[in-house]
Amino acid sequence: MATFRHRPVMLEEVVRELAPSGGDVVVDATFGGGGHAARLLEELGPEGRLVGIDRDPEARGRAARLLEDPRFSFELGSYDEVLWRMVRQGERADAVLFDLGISSFQVEDVRRGFSYTREGPLDMRMDPGSGPPAADFLNTAGEEEIFRVLVEYGDVPRGQARRVVQEILHRRPLRTTTDLQEAVRAAVGWAPRGGNPAKRVFQAVRIHINDELGALRRALEAVERLLVPGGRLVVISFHSGEDRLVKRFIAEKEGRCSCPPELPVCVCGARPVLRRGPVLRPSEREVAENPRSASARMRVAVRTGEPPEGA
Repeated sequence: MATFRHRPVMLEEVVRELAPSGGDVVVDATFGGGGHAARLLEELGPEGRLVGIDRDPEARGRAARLLEDPRFSFELGSYDEVLWRMVRQGERADAVLFDLGISSFQVEDVRRGFSYTREGPLDMRMDPGSGPPAADFLNTAGEEEIFRVLVEYGDVPRGQARRVVQEILHRRPLRTTTDLQEAVRAAVGWAPRGGNPAKRVFQAVRIHINDELGALRRALEAVERLLVPGGRLVVISFHSGEDRLVKRFIAEKEGRCSCPPELPVCVCGARPVLRRGPVLRPSEREVAENPRSASARMRVAVRTGEPPEGA
């Protein structure tokens, strides 16, 4: 397998918006290659603490070098489960980072089945030891379920999605990433512009089998309870569905009143739990140096002094 240089996306923007310092407790909920975590540790004082979370067992090996720093700890598991465990244990955090999607390490390792340009097993699991692989889903799910996944999670146009599903059903059983890529190409052809049409299909299947949107929704609810007043939340997303979910969550927690205008007082219980921050994109220079960052969008929010819902 070829070596490559890991580039954490929007690194300095993350540091600026999370503003770690002194004895802050910072959570990197998507450790990946550890690029963000290493830079955040540079900003923390001797009493600070950084918790890295990742569901990929191979991330533990990449965390080994940081574990030499007593301020750093690593938690293996899905970030929603780990964050809720921290809440139940009464822990609090000053800053939380999510860098969503798959890491460069997962894409480059053909054994993981995330690449739509190189052959490998049709797997796509973030944790290879948990849940069924992509092949099981594509070889057993019904036509309408696969169609829904492609449209909802991959933004695949409905006409294209229908043709792709028919081709998948015709070619079953699919065993490799090449099997799926060839099914997509046979169904929709190859446009000279617009990129590889398999990209959205692979993305949709990956998001579905890893329950990525469900895990993100649960994790954000945990963050509301985990952050101290004034605590900062930063989320970097690469997929429109993820970004919409984060945008909606922040808007709902801003406490906007939904009562009919004719009511003299608010009765819906609206209260600001989060205060919205800036929405940022990578610089032109970063995109030129790291094309994978092109679709990144960063959303920022700050925790208010309001108690969490149900507290």
